[in-house]
Amino acid sequence: MRLIPGRTIALAAVAALSLAGRPAAAAVYDVVYIGARAIDPESGLDAVRNIAIDGDRITAVTAAPIEGRRTIDARGLIAAPGFIDLHSHATNQETAGYQARDGVTTRLELEIGAYPVDRWYAKRQGRELLNYGTSVGHTPIRYFLQKGGGAEALAALDKPEAFFAGEEIDLPIPDAQYDRLAPLLEEGLRAGAIGIGSGTQYAPGITHKEMLDVTRVAGRMRTCVFTHVRYGSLIEPDSTLESVQESIANAAITGACVHVVHINSMAMSDAPLMTRLMREAKAHGADVSTEAYPWDGSVDSIRSVIFDPGWEKRWGVGVGDLQSRSTGKRLTQTEFDALRTGTGDDGVIMHMNSEATIATLLRDPLVLVASDGGNIAGPNSHPRSAGTFARVLGHYVRETGALGWSEAIRKMALMPAQRLEAFVPAMRRKGRLQAGADADIVLFDPATVGARAAYGDADRPSEGFRYVMVNGVLVVDRGALVPDVRPGRPVRSEFRK
Repeated sequence: MRLIPGRTIALAAVAALSLAGRPAAAAVYDVVYIGARAIDPESGLDAVRNIAIDGDRITAVTAAPIEGRRTIDARGLIAAPGFIDLHSHATNQETAGYQARDGVTTRLELEIGAYPVDRWYAKRQGRELLNYGTSVGHTPIRYFLQKGGGAEALAALDKPEAFFAGEEIDLPIPDAQYDRLAPLLEEGLRAGAIGIGSGTQYAPGITHKEMLDVTRVAGRMRTCVFTHVRYGSLIEPDSTLESVQESIANAAITGACVHVVHINSMAMSDAPLMTRLMREAKAHGADVSTEAYPWDGSVDSIRSVIFDPGWEKRWGVGVGDLQSRSTGKRLTQTEFDALRTGTGDDGVIMHMNSEATIATLLRDPLVLVASDGGNIAGPNSHPRSAGTFARVLGHYVRETGALGWSEAIRKMALMPAQRLEAFVPAMRRKGRLQAGADADIVLFDPATVGARAAYGDADRPSEGFRYVMVNGVLVVDRGALVPDVRPGRPVRSEFRK
């Protein structure tokens, strides 16, 4: 490129002014938001600002007047970085629309993950409303190895329900295949996977040695294990406490980061004790973290290991705390027994947390927010799929005051980005409302934002989100979903080929 004397200095001056938040007077940006209450948890900004977007980046966040090819009056709205959901099992675009209207701009499948990783990303290229990414799945890889690790085993991965209900879940990886586990995990990481996902509780055949070896891979590759821990139980032996201790020990031994998913639905009333253990471990150098969603119930298959005999004492609930995802009604013992031994739809919502426990978790500085949501299949789906982030803002900020606006936004945007940014370069530009950051932005009305989804009425979009932008493209405009846009981009680790 030929440099023109004098012009180089002028361009540098414009860039410097933009970085300082004082754009050149002559600049006309692609999109500008005027008069928003801009909240950026990293810098501590909480003030009325004008926000400029060029292409897929934020160009300026400034008090100065600015002009745009499209100018949006954002007075009375809060502007924040888009929310990053580290734990979403949703795959279809209909559910992505609900998530966008809940303020989500990036959805990641990190708990269970995928294998092969290249195939997972290729299937979504150019087709996604939201940014997307996956971990490499310990659970599918061990199933692949149990099936022989060849072409037939690869075909078997197209039926993921087998990972959770087949006879293989109770079995170890065959000795002849075990040495392939670590190389396959590393292969997935080099293909761009965001850490390693392990649905440990769903595969009781996973030995302690196997889980340690999986975590050793994460330590060697300087990445993270996202784990559904081995046990969910209030009683010993086989308690959540033991599971969290295993995760902490593995992190300390290997130097890996370990992220324990949905601590609220694994530890129930003991969840605050678990987060205290993790804080104490961090103080001694272990890299551990966790998440929670703002609902009292979890979702599981009634024929999974979750409901093996003795489940009532383990979870601190009874049959009447189970809600059918087919009928929306609470179960009787007869209905439970029929579902447990039957072959039809066996999904249930288990109500096992108190409002006090959830509020305590959300206030905990270690805990970030993630949905654990899935595809929305009607009113009896779990409302977390449509309304997790709006519920935090509407209920836990505006209504109960458990959190402030900036702290809630930090837990939903900045903290997830920071958890990943050491090994996912794209995350260094997300979770921030700053010049140079990705233009993943949400603007919502603090007076009306909230979840409309509820148990038994779960397929209702959140309200209050007026504008949601993904990579500089509006996906929600004046509160309505924008049709026929697919601006989502892959989010990958730094290990890709």
